[in-house]
Amino acid sequence: MSDDGTVVGLDLDRLETDDKFMRHLAQVVRNGLGDRASTCIDPKTQIVQGKTVCVVSCQRSPEPVFLKWKGIETAPDGDFFVRSGPSSVRLAPESAAEFIRTRFAVSKG
Repeated sequence: MSDDGTVVGLDLDRLETDDKFMRHLAQVVRNGLGDRASTCIDPKTQIVQGKTVCVVSCQRSPEPVFLKWKGIETAPDGDFFVRSGPSSVRLAPESAAEFIRTRFAVSKG
């Protein structure tokens, strides 16, 4: 969608086919979030207002996922984001460690 809410579709991505778009999307996710995180997404194309768009369903990851993107991450292992209402917030490494400790507790035994 454009900033004014108009559906622009995949045509602006300038990839020849929807299949090439899907492969590109999967590669971008693997590059930024890792192979295991890429298994948590399920992209599909559909027609909205006469334009082909990509709708991505995401499952919750069973493990923490860090974003590493083109060397701009602020922490050596990547940045950790959480949802806060309608936005995503990058947590400082110490806050991320505490969040991970409480949300991804590993059961023993």
